[in-house]
Amino acid sequence: MSAKQNNRLEQGGRIDRSKPLTFTWNGKQFQGYQGDTLASAMLANDIKVVGRSFKYSRPRGIFGHGAEEANALMQLGVGKETIPNPRATQIELFNGLTATATNGWPNADFDLMEWVGKIGGKMMPPGFYYKTFMWPEKMWMTYEKFIRKAAGYGKASLEADPDTYDKMNRHCDVMVVG
Repeated sequence: MSAKQNNRLEQGGRIDRSKPLTFTWNGKQFQGYQGDTLASAMLANDIKVVGRSFKYSRPRGIFGHGAEEANALMQLGVGKETIPNPRATQIELFNGLTATATNGWPNADFDLMEWVGKIGGKMMPPGFYYKTFMWPEKMWMTYEKFIRKAAGYGKASLEADPDTYDKMNRHCDVMVVG
């Protein structure tokens, strides 16, 4: 766990430096403080790459500080309590928080899919997979598995929701009556 944070001011701001918190990012422990967001704690700990771009797998870092941040989508928690795709800029840091990158293989810092984008970038126009992987037809199911894995982004838990709720609000986009 890193105690020295080169990217953090010694004083000021809205964090409480008397209350350190520990969080885990991609299996490594880091320190933040009460009042940090996950994004601010990651930046303070010099974590630059938080994910990869969808198509060419280019490195993505944190550039915004609110809901507009499109690069910092995380997988929060583990097991049946996991939350897919919250923005790191909107997650309040708490002790024991666990977050991982939603894409990048084997990890977000070193992604082998980046080479696919570098080598075959010009051969991958939008929708290329709908044309390129149609032959032989029997192979489509195999191709689809790899395309979906390469697409990345969060995964919802397949287990039952462990939380209980006082109320449930149900809404519909269109209702036809009569």
